[in-house]
Amino acid sequence: MMAFKIIQHVQEVFSGNKVEIPAFNPQEGLGKMSEIKAAALAKYAKDKQALVGINTNVEDKQYYLVAEAGSEKGDTTFEIPAGLYAKFETIETARTAIDQFIGQAYSEVAQSEKVGIGGNFNLEDFRGAGLTLYIPVFEK
Repeated sequence: MMAFKIIQHVQEVFSGNKVEIPAFNPQEGLGKMSEIKAAALAKYAKDKQALVGINTNVEDKQYYLVAEAGSEKGDTTFEIPAGLYAKFETIETARTAIDQFIGQAYSEVAQSEKVGIGGNFNLEDFRGAGLTLYIPVFEK
């Protein structure tokens, strides 16, 4: 069981570059998705301390946006709306381990008696030590 907090997150705007990632295939596992995310981070992440990753579904396609706070840093802008979020933290740095952590975090929220998953995106925040993951939620 993973511990998480429910927090009120402020609105933030991020901009950067996006890459399409394949839909999760249980037979393939997380490998292909993790490879694409790692390559996107290597290509677009100029300042690791300012970095966030946003997983989002737009028009039935899954994207990974490598971004920084602000609206003039790339070809795509994404607004994280203010609201309730499940907050998870880890010190993992390996991409596959991070994606496994994200999968476990979603499982924890899905099993929660207090909240449900409230959006089609999440925020991977690398601006501190390790990773802080924010999943939008709603109160049940």
